Amino acid sequence: MAVPTLSFWTNLLRLPDYEVVSCQEEADLRQYRMTVAPKHPLAVCPHCGKVSESVHQTRTRAHIKDLSISNYTVELSVRVSQFECLRCGQCFTPAIPFLAEGAHATERFLERAAELVRTSDLANAAAFVGVPERTLGDWYYAYLQRRPQPSGQQLKPVRRIGIDELSLKKKYQHYVAVIVDHDNQRVLDVLENRKKTTIIAYLQQAKQEGLLARVEEVTTDMWDAYVEAAREVFGAHVAITIDRFHVMTNFQKCLTSARRALQRQLSDAEREQLKGSRWLWVTNPENLTLAEQQELQALKQAFPSLGQLADQREALRAIFDDRTISKPAEGRKRLQAWMKQVQGLGLTALDKFCKTLGNWLDKIANYFRSRGSNGRTEGLNHGLRAILWRAFGMANFQNFRLRVLHCFGLGLV
Repeated sequence: MAVPTLSFWTNLLRLPDYEVVSCQEEADLRQYRMTVAPKHPLAVCPHCGKVSESVHQTRTRAHIKDLSISNYTVELSVRVSQFECLRCGQCFTPAIPFLAEGAHATERFLERAAELVRTSDLANAAAFVGVPERTLGDWYYAYLQRRPQPSGQQLKPVRRIGIDELSLKKKYQHYVAVIVDHDNQRVLDVLENRKKTTIIAYLQQAKQEGLLARVEEVTTDMWDAYVEAAREVFGAHVAITIDRFHVMTNFQKCLTSARRALQRQLSDAEREQLKGSRWLWVTNPENLTLAEQQELQALKQAFPSLGQLADQREALRAIFDDRTISKPAEGRKRLQAWMKQVQGLGLTALDKFCKTLGNWLDKIANYFRSRGSNGRTEGLNHGLRAILWRAFGMANFQNFRLRVLHCFGLGLV
């Protein structure tokens, strides 16, 4: 078999304005060691703009990781020329575009490694490319910070955004705020905390820059800071919606609390009958098997108070599912009627829930305006949690933010 020529390796590597001047194969290590040098020893002086051919000195940047060739890793030694300008007397070293700044790697190597991290994690990506995990982590986050924003993406104007929190460190009650673009299904940013001042500062800047200048609706949970910040920045003409997910979650908590309170008052036999039934009470009936539906029906008959709560849960869900309700005023009227019915039944377990529903009624009724939901925000938050799970937690917030925007922000950092 013919031995590949240096021109073959030059054409294979395709490094702009550089050629391979030596290539050594190390079969036992499955590695190619190549030395590359400039094809044309000339450069433009950044001080005066004159082309210089006078090489002052040459140095070599060694141990540069590049993309693998087949099952062989590639390590480059890059000859870097320092030029002396004969016109202005200044010495300068031209930039080498394919070399990554601050890393012993090429830009294309880091791009490939970043994609591996994006779909996996640092540990597995580092093992695959043959770089220590900590080293690849430093390269990866530096690469995310300096890389240009992707161009050519057809993005819709941002008209609907969602705001929610994520627990970065549960033990220390460290919550970050996640801003989601519903129209383009991406994370816009992750803020270091969920304080009102932090939310306002971000929203105001994004509005001034034009990113959020056309916002029509903000979906959020029942956290005063989010609602007040959105109202102060966007004004009264923007609809602020408390989505149904958080309303129903709040109801589920009341139902669970009532079930636990009842269990404490039951005999051992009755408690055993109710034990392990949480899944049946909090799951939508259509998602239960026929046997599970029959079991739930039997429990409703055995425990009428819980049965009434479960029936009211379905009545509330039916209101949100009713597509004939198309205006907030109609939704508000239906929800008020539901609360009146619950109070008439004397279901004290729902007193706290009804009070919460009344306090947020206008913003909850905005759901019927466009069926706006924070479901996508919750889905993206699950992806953010997956990053934390795979990394066994991340102490550095800035690294976490970069990682999130790389994975879920369409690369916008």
